[in-house]
Amino acid sequence: MSGLNFQDIVALLGPGTGQALIWSILLYIIFFFALITLFVMPDKNMIPTLLILAVLLFAIVGKLSVAALALHKQPILKNKDFGMFVINVGMFVFPLITIGMIRARKSKATGPALITALTAGVYFFLFWFIVQGN
Repeated sequence: MSGLNFQDIVALLGPGTGQALIWSILLYIIFFFALITLFVMPDKNMIPTLLILAVLLFAIVGKLSVAALALHKQPILKNKDFGMFVINVGMFVFPLITIGMIRARKSKATGPALITALTAGVYFFLFWFIVQGN
């Protein structure tokens, strides 16, 4: 059993090629806007903060799984697994729930959270239609 080295991590987190490049770019956008949402979210919003953290985690797990399959390695979740479907749905729904739960009326976090949800929705439906539907 070989250990995980730095080159493997860089290869898995890199953009990849072919169809994995499209999924990687969408997952990078989801991660980036979820991170912005996390930083601009007002204080005293524990559940929305945890939901956005879950979106960040889902984006990382999705990226590692998609990249591992593209590099012919053992993924965390295979593309057609139910767990991958749940992760994709979570990335889509959790930012929408966060928008509704943020306590401040005019919060700066609703814009990035909405962009996160819309990008994740596009990713979810494309991934479901192209990869999981076959």
